[in-house]
Amino acid sequence: MENQFREHLLDGEELLWTGRPESFDTFDKTNRNSIIAGLVIKVIIVLGLLITLFSIKEIDIKQICMFGFIIAITLFSMLNPFLIAGRLRKRTLYGLTNKRILRAGTNDVAVPYTRIKSARLGTDPDGHTTLLCGERAIHLKPKQWRGEADAFFIDSLSEPEAERVILYALPMNRDLTDLLRKYLPLK
Repeated sequence: MENQFREHLLDGEELLWTGRPESFDTFDKTNRNSIIAGLVIKVIIVLGLLITLFSIKEIDIKQICMFGFIIAITLFSMLNPFLIAGRLRKRTLYGLTNKRILRAGTNDVAVPYTRIKSARLGTDPDGHTTLLCGERAIHLKPKQWRGEADAFFIDSLSEPEAERVILYALPMNRDLTDLLRKYLPLK
């Protein structure tokens, strides 16, 4: 696990901790309602499009393709919560060094601590502790943490301040808490 990060360390940088997100249920208390609501809305959209498609008396191939494309995208988006959970469980690896926060997964990113001006640990209704760094991350609701951790680890490496760095469902212990407090401006 650590080898994935060791080859990308900077001069004088030490890998202090690595870990994966804790085990979590896709339909946990925190996310269940929003996942179900999203699925219901998308099913209604697909049914509405199909009803509209079949109610048109004269339809050409362009219209069929357009409806088909929209329906396909909507159906694919129904899989998104499951894909996000799977990526976080199987592909995401977090690391802390004496200089940066690291993430390997869908997108590999390293954020220097100097770019993180605010941070807090948040616990969702299921008891998972998530590290939220940056003003945009700090103000997210717990039901947004999982998706944002997967999609937007950081907005832009060119910005002077990291606005959205999220480490979802950290396997917390005293050593990790002490390490985070040492390097981050935790509130």
